[in-house]
Amino acid sequence: MRITVEATPIRPGHAAGVEAFTYGLLTGMAADTSCELRVNILRGTLDRWREQVPADRLGWTEIAQPLRSDTTGGQLLRRWTPTRVRDSVAVRRAVNAVRQRSVPRQRGADVTLHPFHSAPIGPGPSVVVVHDLRHLRAAFHSPGFAAVVRENVARASALVVTWPHPYREMLRLFPEAAERTALIPTPTFQPAPDRAAARPEPGLLLYPSSTATHKNHATLLEAMALLPQCRLVCPGPLVEPDASRLLARAAQPDLRGRVSFPGFVTLDKLNALYARADAVVIPSLWEAASGAMLEAFSWGLPVACADAEPLLAQLEFTGAEAAVFRATDPASLAEAVYRLLADRAHYAAAARHADGRLATRTWTATGGDYLDVLRWVADGQPGPMPRSAFAAELTGEEPS
Repeated sequence: MRITVEATPIRPGHAAGVEAFTYGLLTGMAADTSCELRVNILRGTLDRWREQVPADRLGWTEIAQPLRSDTTGGQLLRRWTPTRVRDSVAVRRAVNAVRQRSVPRQRGADVTLHPFHSAPIGPGPSVVVVHDLRHLRAAFHSPGFAAVVRENVARASALVVTWPHPYREMLRLFPEAAERTALIPTPTFQPAPDRAAARPEPGLLLYPSSTATHKNHATLLEAMALLPQCRLVCPGPLVEPDASRLLARAAQPDLRGRVSFPGFVTLDKLNALYARADAVVIPSLWEAASGAMLEAFSWGLPVACADAEPLLAQLEFTGAEAAVFRATDPASLAEAVYRLLADRAHYAAAARHADGRLATRTWTATGGDYLDVLRWVADGQPGPMPRSAFAAELTGEEPS
């Protein structure tokens, strides 16, 4: 089976969870020698991709793509363009049309995998990975991205969703796609290494995430003003327009020297931060599933998290316990941190217990589940869609 992976929407160092997901999935699929894998990537990023996915049998095609928002110029434009303009259907369609001209036609591929659902797919047999559907919800509605997602769902030969909460959302919003939609959970993106043994620094809070608006750093910084004994590190891509505002807020006297945004960091640096952290705080307003939460569990770190619907669902399916706060209330967040640090041993034990649910999940097994779906599409969708046995444990579905 010949598979093309359309990874041009992902620029290394800028795509956060989708980036880590794609690295892991490519590594897992490459372990199966029965398929031929070619990956389309942005020109100039090959060394970074090879560093993250050191699989010799992958073929790479570098593509120059204009009108990117993850370049220096694109970030400046994103910072000053009104949201209603940037997220409009007209602008999104125009940008996508220009970008699509640079994507080569897939010759010789049996099926194309699209690991990012908010970029338009091309013709031919395809599998689209749907991470979350926030752009279709009133609180996060983005007409341009919503239109792309709806078109992708209608055109895709098969759809894969990564976690139970967005999977249920997918079936609710697109019941007509149920028979070609599969749930395939992933491992923890960056689990704690075996050497993790350092003692935490009291009061050091960690929130690994991009600075996208829905990640809700703004509430976290206002809560930090109420937590003078704490320090906060927020590694992750500095995404405009919020990055500049957050850096300016962190530079004000009540937060200066206690809050830092180091930008995207290497895995070694991220592990060093986790090893030092006293706790992980997740104020996000929406997620597919929080990678930071799962990583905290793997380190045995206590977690404080917002009461956002998908985060509460994540606590439920992992059997975890966290200090929960009202998502947009800085005082509630600060109180949750006080509660968590006052009973740190309890919440740390709960984190270690929750990690057991995913500890055995590997990227090789995940890649195998994806290859089953890709093969089903390449063979013309014979019979029922393959179902992940691991997913069946979370949802009660019968695997196939």
